[in-house]
Amino acid sequence: MALTSTAAEAASPYDLPIREHRFENGLRLLVLERPGDKRVEAKIFTDMGAIHETPGLLGAAHFQEHIMFKGTPSLGTTNWSAEAPIRERMKAVEADYIEEKNRARNLIRQRGAMDDYRHGEATARMEALQAELAALEEEASQYRENGALNKWYQAYGGTNLTATTEQEYMKFDINLPVERIDLFFRIEADRMANTVFREFDQERMILVEQRLGDLNKPSTPYYEQMNAVAGLIHPVFWPEGYMSDFYEYTRTTQRALYEEYFVVNNSTIVLIGGVSLEAMIPRVEHYFGWMEPAPEPTRTPAIEPRPGAERRLIYRNNEISPRVEFRYLIPAVGHPDRPMFDVLGEVTSARLESAVEDAELAATVNVNTRVVHTQRFGVPATMNFELILSDAGDLAAAEAVLEETLATLGEGVSKDELQTAKAALRTQWFRTMRDASALAFEIGHFQTMDSWKTLPKYLAARDTVETGDIERLAGTYLVVDNRSVGIARPRQTVATAEMQP
Repeated sequence: MALTSTAAEAASPYDLPIREHRFENGLRLLVLERPGDKRVEAKIFTDMGAIHETPGLLGAAHFQEHIMFKGTPSLGTTNWSAEAPIRERMKAVEADYIEEKNRARNLIRQRGAMDDYRHGEATARMEALQAELAALEEEASQYRENGALNKWYQAYGGTNLTATTEQEYMKFDINLPVERIDLFFRIEADRMANTVFREFDQERMILVEQRLGDLNKPSTPYYEQMNAVAGLIHPVFWPEGYMSDFYEYTRTTQRALYEEYFVVNNSTIVLIGGVSLEAMIPRVEHYFGWMEPAPEPTRTPAIEPRPGAERRLIYRNNEISPRVEFRYLIPAVGHPDRPMFDVLGEVTSARLESAVEDAELAATVNVNTRVVHTQRFGVPATMNFELILSDAGDLAAAEAVLEETLATLGEGVSKDELQTAKAALRTQWFRTMRDASALAFEIGHFQTMDSWKTLPKYLAARDTVETGDIERLAGTYLVVDNRSVGIARPRQTVATAEMQP
């Protein structure tokens, strides 16, 4: 039976008049009605992201986002009847390629730990099959209609067409005139059921280019190493693909990812604007109601083990600014302690700013809960305190400032500090409230992390944080055995520093 509910709890400044409908096939529809608004912010979230990838295929979730923009049999082609047989031949050729690759595994296996010794990268038959795949893609391209999805949205007033893939979700979004909302439902239902993997290898190379762009940022390798130190096994700490991963994606592995996760009962539609739940239910039913629920997708079984010792990374590099960072494993959204860390972060950031000034350090303070890209997770991640320096000679002093400042949290926090922190967080939230896209993101993100109903409680909990809560968090989580220390320093200073007793 389909269910409809409303968040009708005690009045709170964070109450969100979200109305929910759950269709019989499991699709969830969340609507925040803003009567009179002539536009609607529309997003569809899929509970699938980087934490569902497997080693050797990291980045596959992000790649899936790219190829899901390539259309369907009814969108993105000028002649599907002519294109379809070519696509079928490509499946057969790729199957031969995978078989050949498996057969030749020992011949092409990497043998060197430093990329210094490899067997042949590919057999002659693998190269021939890759060339055949490229030729078939070229043959199919004569029927390709580039940018079809964009053209439809733009023709009917769509703006801000974007998509995002992070560790726990993928979303597609658009802002439309209210009377054009059916276009969103039509495109997203088609994308969920009928995506055609056009330009597969071209998109693969776009990911390679993006990875090279990321690596051009000197801080990227450092943060990836730091993530690897802070987390032992959970995929939330894995990067979005090493260069070797991108060449391992196949249409077969991506199809399996698509068919398992892009199913109606693993999806949530969020609408904010001049629409009503009652008006949207029959429309969504029309486009998505025929889809049958699929088996529950695979979830990562990884549980990050309890830390038992301080871990330390020394990162030697001449391009990155010297820095000292402390990371602590903290609970996920859905744990009662998690909202308190937002307040702790604000308080600590202010204290660190003051401590850095008192110590006369030229340093930038960075306090966050980021792992890879995003800040909040439905699984335990980390809280990060970082001082980025101008002078590597200040590293020892900066580490002492971090140590001493974090220790003061266990000694108490003043009411003024708490009020300032809470006021800053409220201001951030009220800005989010005014932005339909940002608000729809928060609602959908909390749904994938835990439940959209967690969001108002999460925000309200931050306002109730007391001094004792900060002291308890510091004593429980900000302890040496739960700490990973990152130190980035120039190579030319290392020899001297390491020779010191």
